[in-house]
Amino acid sequence: MSYSDETSRPLLSAPQTKKNALSRREKEERFWGWVMILPLIAGLTVFYFIPFIQNVFYSFTDLGEFQIWNTISFDNYINLWSDAEFLSAVGNTLIYVAICVPLITFLSLLLAIGLNQAIRGQWLFRTLLFLPAVTMPAAIAMVWQWLMNRNFGLLNQLLGFFHLSAVGWLSDPDVVRLSASVVIIWSAIALKMIILLAGLQGIPKQIYEAASLDGIGKLRCFWSITLPLMIPTLFFVLVIAFIETLQIFDVVYLLFGSSSMVDDQTMTIAYLFYKYAFIYQEKGYASAIAVVIFLLTMALTLLQIWVGKRLKARQG
Repeated sequence: MSYSDETSRPLLSAPQTKKNALSRREKEERFWGWVMILPLIAGLTVFYFIPFIQNVFYSFTDLGEFQIWNTISFDNYINLWSDAEFLSAVGNTLIYVAICVPLITFLSLLLAIGLNQAIRGQWLFRTLLFLPAVTMPAAIAMVWQWLMNRNFGLLNQLLGFFHLSAVGWLSDPDVVRLSASVVIIWSAIALKMIILLAGLQGIPKQIYEAASLDGIGKLRCFWSITLPLMIPTLFFVLVIAFIETLQIFDVVYLLFGSSSMVDDQTMTIAYLFYKYAFIYQEKGYASAIAVVIFLLTMALTLLQIWVGKRLKARQG
């Protein structure tokens, strides 16, 4: 045996031993990783996945009170598309999406840019603007019901000060969508503003310093630096706002209650699900509505993601 053969053996065995040691460590890390997330998986399975499968099954039945069903068919889904109340709810929901989502995104970005400036009392403004995110929906609805009351509400008092006639913010069919949209936007801005503020603070300051040295103005700096770098965060906020608005329920329910006068203008898909499930006790039909909400949300969200990827690829 030559000297070179003897010296080559340790060189070959050492990396192999190290590779085996890393493999064991990876297995241990994966094992403890699964142990750590096991409670979360169990919770998701019990409270989300199993109920979701049950809901899909019940959507094909005539499930009613006392969890009793007799037939399995597609009647619930067939009846949905001939139900004027369901079609009206879909239309109202899409109107809320078209009004609220762009305004939520724009106003959140505007406030985030303002809070990102070095101003006195910055912490106070951040606290006040974040309050809607930690306020209960019931409290929000009660405050806005008082503000929008036709007889003694603050908004109509201001209109009266300018000698303008009072507006039925919560009773006039031509205005109720606007009223609901204002409350939805006001209650949804806070969290998105904080997300966008975090995105703005993640942009390196050296970029702005270099732009300043090159004589680039603030407006061009925003369009050429800030906005392109904020596109991933903006897109995330846009998707979250879209999903939340598409599934809006609490604001509309608490503002208008069971008022049948404005149901045609304010009814959302989620509110319609609540009515059929807990008022009419037609749980099979309500389950079909819930499945449609899920499919509509998933389809439009995937469309948004596809558009976002195309825009990102074109920008790159």
